[in-house]
Amino acid sequence: MIRRHEPPTLVVIGTGSLARAVCVALARTPAAQGPGQVHVLGRDSGRASSVCYLARAEAALCRVPRRFVPGELDSDDGLLRERLAAIRPGTVLVCASWHSPWERDRTPSAWTRVLDRCGFAATLPLQAAVALRVGRALQQAAPQAQLVNACYPDAVNPLLHRLGLPVVCGVGNGTLITASVETALGPAARRGLRVLAHHRHLHRPDHPDDEARVWLGNHELGGVGQLLAPQRGVPREALNPVTAHTVARLLTALHGGPELRTAVPGPQGLPGGYPARVTRRRVELDLPYGLSLADAVGYNERLTSAEGVRIDRAGDVHFAPSVREALRPHLPQLCEGFRGSDTQWAAARMWQSAQVLRRREDPADAVHARGAGGRATGA
Repeated sequence: MIRRHEPPTLVVIGTGSLARAVCVALARTPAAQGPGQVHVLGRDSGRASSVCYLARAEAALCRVPRRFVPGELDSDDGLLRERLAAIRPGTVLVCASWHSPWERDRTPSAWTRVLDRCGFAATLPLQAAVALRVGRALQQAAPQAQLVNACYPDAVNPLLHRLGLPVVCGVGNGTLITASVETALGPAARRGLRVLAHHRHLHRPDHPDDEARVWLGNHELGGVGQLLAPQRGVPREALNPVTAHTVARLLTALHGGPELRTAVPGPQGLPGGYPARVTRRRVELDLPYGLSLADAVGYNERLTSAEGVRIDRAGDVHFAPSVREALRPHLPQLCEGFRGSDTQWAAARMWQSAQVLRRREDPADAVHARGAGGRATGA
């Protein structure tokens, strides 16, 4: 348990664009709300220091006395457990994975072309590897801590939950979509807003029946695609400041700040995203009248399957036929799926194949990368 006289502590795992934006958003949050200090852990301690400098500078400008402390994400599991035990966090936010969402645009390669054929769900092992490792370390080093996951939580959180790890919810997809609907409807609609939304709804679905669902009070709205069109027209990376602000609001609520009503992905290890009420150390579902939990879960399971992956009750991962066929030439030992307990093994095999495919460059990839301001992978 966190002692009453000590401010709650947050650990942010990762130093990428989302982790940086979340720390800056927290630096603008009043000190009386949210975590008292934030530890930023990354593989590159220099990048962790850079993130903390930016957050500290923002906090100083906003007159917010919140501490940001950099550290290294230890590659040794024993050292990671020791570090987490010493910090004694109230919450750990995982923003790091083995797959960059920007790789397709910045450094296209034979690997990104495989993912284009597979779909996003094929990256599940790469998305889950860090969260799985951190969750296992928390079980032993800081069992009082809550795990919040930002890496494909619609599918990763069910996997973590079925492996017995303490994941309370995810952030990113549902929270961003809720913020977009709030923006479209205006502040008067905020209190009674309930959103049922999946990672798949970051883009316009192929069929109108697969669109996100929105209620005001207990009245379901139509025209949701029009409400989300402005968000869908913005490049994903440019949305990071908005996403980060929604994450900061959720973390603040979990640490005793104002109650938050939003939609969160993967609460209680459920697939997809659900309307929820977030208070101190609690995330409770807030379904509209007439929508059963079974119907909400079934809706999200269908969308997860449409992305190309299914996680069974034992925590084993199964890929859809289209994903299997796209992976088979490169990952024959993985294309049929894998046991949840073998996720780290699956991530390592996928990473090795990705490295080989990244070295296969063709002229179209090089032109694309230069046009995107990136650097093509060398042969």
